[in-house]
Amino acid sequence: MTNNSNPALVLVHGLGSAGTIWKSLIPDLEKDFTVYSIDLPGHGEAALDNHEKYDPRSLGEMILRHMQEVHQVIKMHVAGNSLGGWISLEMAALGPVQVESVTALAPAGLWQQAPMMKIPPSIDSRILAKISQFFMPIAFHLPPLKALGYRKITHLWRELSYESCRDSVIAMARSKGYKPLWQGIRGQKFDSAVNPEVKISVVFGDSDLTLPEELAQEKSLLPKHAKWIRVPNCAHVIMWNHRAITIRLIKETAGI
Repeated sequence: MTNNSNPALVLVHGLGSAGTIWKSLIPDLEKDFTVYSIDLPGHGEAALDNHEKYDPRSLGEMILRHMQEVHQVIKMHVAGNSLGGWISLEMAALGPVQVESVTALAPAGLWQQAPMMKIPPSIDSRILAKISQFFMPIAFHLPPLKALGYRKITHLWRELSYESCRDSVIAMARSKGYKPLWQGIRGQKFDSAVNPEVKISVVFGDSDLTLPEELAQEKSLLPKHAKWIRVPNCAHVIMWNHRAITIRLIKETAGI
């Protein structure tokens, strides 16, 4: 977080991730924004309170309150990936005066049928992360092991840096909020109304294996004024595959 004279940009990560996922983007984003990379409850450095509600709308409300009470930030732009993208959209619905723009990167919540399973579909990734966190340097340099951990997330798994893999493994392995936040998603879709004055870009890669087009990219659930963007040769964690494009889209949506 730097340069408080710049407009605020709140970054919201996905389920089983942490604020560290934005690490490679932040130096360039800080040229135009005061950046706040949020850890969701039970993720990264954030505590988990079993008495809180963890559905996406409640999480959005929690972040808006946190930004105002802790950072005295009332006006902000928001960008989020996966669950973070969904939360970002809820923030726009809850706070049309506070939230000026949303860049939703492969947002969850746009599925044809809301998920009802008690166990998250990525539970195997969490188990693998818990094991591989103890021998990351070896696992990273063995293609079969690296593929096992990342080919379901991106077809460009070979190109992932060691730092990105290390940070994501640690985040997933230590995410105490993984199951509680999944329980908050179960049976829900994004269906909130957003004021047309809030600029919205919804961005999906054309090779998203986590939230594929035929199952989880229902445009009718979005506000009519939302801009839909398709990025070629790109998977679910868009900032891993196309860092420069992600930065550009966030800035363009914010009008910067």
